Amino acid sequence: MTGYPSAEDYIRAVQRPDLVFDRPELAEARFDVHPMLKIPVPASGTTAVVFRATVGGTAQALRFFTREDASTQQRYTALNAWFTERDLTGDVANCRWVDDAILVNGRRWPMVQMEWVDGRTLDRHVEDLVETDDRAALETLAGSWRDLLRRIQAARFAHGDLQHGNVLVDTAGRLRLVDFDSSWITPFTGSPPPSEGGHRNYQPEKRLWGPWMDTFPGLVVYLSLLALAREPNQWEQFNDGENLLFRHRDYLPPHRTQAWSWVERLHDPQIDGLAARLRACCAPGWTATGDLEGLIAEPVPWWTRTAAHPPAGAPPEPGPTTAPPRPRPQPGPRPTGQPMWWQQPTGPQPGPTQPPPTQPAPARAAVAGRVLRAVVTALAWVFGSVLIAGALVSLASSNNTVIAALPALVLALIVLGLVLVVRRRRRRRRQPPGKAP
Repeated sequence: MTGYPSAEDYIRAVQRPDLVFDRPELAEARFDVHPMLKIPVPASGTTAVVFRATVGGTAQALRFFTREDASTQQRYTALNAWFTERDLTGDVANCRWVDDAILVNGRRWPMVQMEWVDGRTLDRHVEDLVETDDRAALETLAGSWRDLLRRIQAARFAHGDLQHGNVLVDTAGRLRLVDFDSSWITPFTGSPPPSEGGHRNYQPEKRLWGPWMDTFPGLVVYLSLLALAREPNQWEQFNDGENLLFRHRDYLPPHRTQAWSWVERLHDPQIDGLAARLRACCAPGWTATGDLEGLIAEPVPWWTRTAAHPPAGAPPEPGPTTAPPRPRPQPGPRPTGQPMWWQQPTGPQPGPTQPPPTQPAPARAAVAGRVLRAVVTALAWVFGSVLIAGALVSLASSNNTVIAALPALVLALIVLGLVLVVRRRRRRRRQPPGKAP
């Protein structure tokens, strides 16, 4: 068998740890189970599945691969040594490679045994802060994120897949990174890049694997957190479970999506500057050549400025979609005797082409005519109904009065017919042009 086991294969296997593990501490591991299904349910990714288990009395994350090209023992051994060497153990989940760890489908497969970080993913933590409208905590979280990027980039470590699901916020509020299949450190220079290119909602087009590949997603997360700290209620509009604020389509020109429009409407100088830098990073062929701190300190290109805040002395922003602003008419001198705005009567006022609120004489005559016609119609209906009723009574009472009742019946029918003709003509006059009655 050449293919790696599937997530379902691992779920079945870990239900009997005493049979699939040969290491004593793993054979006695207790896996967390689903409260209803009563079976271990992992967190699934594109290259591996992760189970939470108690091993030797300590909660740990056991990561099993579902793809052959995910990672190697050499990579994780080098990473673990680098974290210790560069004092990054407080920023990452400590991990170690375990070769031939589990027996699945008649063959033994490797595993990464990681420290279990008791906390929440970054997006769930942000969601909790948004729901409580804790703007100060969101601002603090943005500062913590920038500090984290400063430390890991100074240590020449690049995670390679910075996104909400790979960042945990522990119970002490510290940010911790997990999942290092795409990571880079100095010893990896010259090695072929991993198959994973990072979450598309956090990466630029054609990202290069190397020491500065975290600069772009670092800016995306930093800008998103600061913007949400200004208006947390926008979270529900822009978050779809696969992002914080921006999506992949937001990085494509002409940058006129709803996310960009909302960021511009904040009218915050700090956010405007960061947004301008992010737009510059979205230019075709752009590649990060330094860390996030250096990018933030760079001058902002004039063409990335928002329409609301152009740089002083810069030429107008080109583009066929940008219409020139219309000149505003300047108010002329106020006529003598015209009351000022605070002297104007309240309520809607008639415009220069609108009739005054007092109803003119022709309108009053039309109303009176409609009332008179309604009264005449009602009387005609009453008179005709009385005549018909009398005629019917006469017919029923005696056969000798049939001839005498017929003129009254005919007269009543004529009156009613005239009334119907008049009403039909009125309806035709009211019918809009071009519409059948």
